[in-house]
Amino acid sequence: MTIYTLHMYRESRPSLPMFGEHVMCGFVQDCGLVVQPDQPCGLEPLPGPLSPGEPQAPTRPCTSGDVPGHWVVPCLSCADNRTCDWREVAWQPEGCYHPLLDHPQLQDCMMYRKVMFIGDSTNRGMMYFLMERVNSSLEDWGKAHDSLIYRNVNQGHTHVSYSYYPQFWLEQSHRPTFQRALEQLILRSRPLENSRQTVLVVGGVQWLNTNHLRIMREVLEREGLQDIMVVVKSLGMGFHLPVDGIRSLSLRGVQELYRENSNIITAAKHYGYEVIDTFSVTMGRYKEFLQGRCACHFHEVEKLSFSKAPLHRKMKLLRHGEEPGTGTSGTGTGYSDQPTLQHQDQWAGSNSSTYHVRGAVNQVYSQILLSRLCVRDTGN
Repeated sequence: MTIYTLHMYRESRPSLPMFGEHVMCGFVQDCGLVVQPDQPCGLEPLPGPLSPGEPQAPTRPCTSGDVPGHWVVPCLSCADNRTCDWREVAWQPEGCYHPLLDHPQLQDCMMYRKVMFIGDSTNRGMMYFLMERVNSSLEDWGKAHDSLIYRNVNQGHTHVSYSYYPQFWLEQSHRPTFQRALEQLILRSRPLENSRQTVLVVGGVQWLNTNHLRIMREVLEREGLQDIMVVVKSLGMGFHLPVDGIRSLSLRGVQELYRENSNIITAAKHYGYEVIDTFSVTMGRYKEFLQGRCACHFHEVEKLSFSKAPLHRKMKLLRHGEEPGTGTSGTGTGYSDQPTLQHQDQWAGSNSSTYHVRGAVNQVYSQILLSRLCVRDTGN
């Protein structure tokens, strides 16, 4: 076996401070990778009435997590992305908004609920985002490729469990099937109510297909859990991007992923499942994955100390496992007045440390997840 080490660098987008004459621009896909040939790419002026440079705010909450949308950003000119303030870029669903819950609302929504996650590290990133939002801090995080169980979320009133799938680094004959991984997750999470108080979040970067949804439905019916809330995290961009000398997907391959993503969403809705369309959210910002070896993480977990120059801890996915990244300096605020999280299967981190899940793209689809979990509380 020959091992190559490649170092790739990218320049950050410029971010100019906005002045009074800025306009709002929108984009769905990057012109460097046109996934939808029949749709425009790059920045486009936003249609409709604008008031002092701002788009008209939607007045009704979204009824699903896959409502089409676009990214919006203030610019001096939509013809030149170098004139935009990329610090202010935001995801805007068409004609609606995903309600953002404050901390008491979220804690009340998650009270006495059990949330199971099954998927890869991108699914796990959403789990840690949820835990940090519910607890106001993240006291522990694990780089698990097996299972994690947290019993002290929301002051012990919320149970969170996780199972990594697929374990692609194992030989084919030793890999647990999706059915087996799901059955083990359910067994470890019992007792479970056959109601929306039980939640199953499934998905990852690019492994999910409609057959997994069929298997999931059969398992849930056999386990007497056909009435629980299921949330399907669809496919995502970032993985297998074109880099000279490395295996990557062709443009046709990426477009095929887009079609498969549409099939997944259709099948999930047919089964009555909630859907978070992460492909659409990541499509326009596929170059902005955070540091890591898989080039597919739109989140990273940083370690916050109680000094002015905290240390950051980064999650990095390897083909054969994960390891912490190198420490860098940064800023952040830790909270120490919340209960410590505990899990049974694996321990990582320190009780004296606090962690923070960062990443603007991950935050968008994770906030959509929280909105859909608490749909009854938002009046939807």
